[in-house]
Amino acid sequence: MATQSALKNPKRERLIFSTRSYPTFGRGKSFDESNPPDTVKESPYYWWFMFLRLNEDYKATCKAKGKGKCAAIYKDFGNIYITNFKDWWNTKDGFFSEPRRGYRMAIANNQEELAPFNSEEVLNLVVPLTWSQRSLKKAFSQLVLSKVEKGKKGISVEKSEAQYKISGRWHAEAMATAYKIYTIKKESEAQGIKMIWVDVAIKAKMPMTYALGNKSHKVESSVKRNITILAMRHYRRAEEFIESAATKSFPYSNR
Repeated sequence: MATQSALKNPKRERLIFSTRSYPTFGRGKSFDESNPPDTVKESPYYWWFMFLRLNEDYKATCKAKGKGKCAAIYKDFGNIYITNFKDWWNTKDGFFSEPRRGYRMAIANNQEELAPFNSEEVLNLVVPLTWSQRSLKKAFSQLVLSKVEKGKKGISVEKSEAQYKISGRWHAEAMATAYKIYTIKKESEAQGIKMIWVDVAIKAKMPMTYALGNKSHKVESSVKRNITILAMRHYRRAEEFIESAATKSFPYSNR
């Protein structure tokens, strides 16, 4: 038994991503952009799209129909302000997927059909056909399955070769909080309203504020200070996410 590059599957297969947290929408379900399902919000690719929408340079490039500071990214991503995430993802997901190697399980009939030796993604296996099925299954488990991470799908983020890569550690809930903190603060500024960080945190429904209601003026100074520090930290992270969203790696830029 062997897998090799000449035996390629002619059918279009599912794309492979460096994380299993790629967005899924469910069959036949309409997409509500104001309230996307958890299977979308838990994906870093969704937040890549959302933070890119907040990038002023990208917004200016879209208004200039592709001319500007983000022209190279625009060429791939297009005008993200005239579409919703689902429609955009269904046409752009290939930019985030891993290169397909084309290997499949098959029986090698000659030397040319053997896979490369010492490869990290494929191996050649000699199978004694005189063994019992029970012995073969046990040996296969020990020799092959032991080399494959249980539940593994695709490759690790660190080894990603996607054109647009997920970089470093990320947490969808932290991205969501950073997004809310940033947009609330910016909207209040645009309206000429001065909101203190505690009020921003309350409106963003940060966990530390659940018991406060809307009574920020009655919050103890030590609690107010802690909430302020956390809210400001989320805001700064949002700024980093917005910047990296206009590069080829997110949530942390490698440029």
